[in-house]
Amino acid sequence: MKFSKMLWMACSFAALMVFSGCQTSAPAGIVCGREWNPGAQTVADTTSTFDLKDPLIIQYNYGKGFDFSELTISFYAGTIEKKINKIWSYSAAVNPKLASYTMQGKSKKGGLMTARELTRHKNPGSVVVEFSNGEQVLMAKEITLVKNK
Repeated sequence: MKFSKMLWMACSFAALMVFSGCQTSAPAGIVCGREWNPGAQTVADTTSTFDLKDPLIIQYNYGKGFDFSELTISFYAGTIEKKINKIWSYSAAVNPKLASYTMQGKSKKGGLMTARELTRHKNPGSVVVEFSNGEQVLMAKEITLVKNK
């Protein structure tokens, strides 16, 4: 096989890989962490256990463009199996151009909101973060808040 033909095939294969990567969608899921990676637009330093003083960022990846107009984020005390009571809820506008929604806030003291501030849960324990579209629950994740880990 000629070198030019091999080079052309290699370039075609590389282009195919690049374009197929652009068309794949991320799997749906909830990611929680302490840091934000602005270059990749994703949560870094992911975990499910947070000290009450740790920064908290929550990202919901829908996996494709949102096919509804409003996303509701609710926080419950308890576990996924046994939600005790709703702590608070927030609704955000979304559109088909978005495939994920990130919840992070600025603390009154500067910097990112802490786990205590974002969840509005004052004591150590389990908190459930639930995402819904108004009609049905899309996904929920349980996080654990601890004191002085």
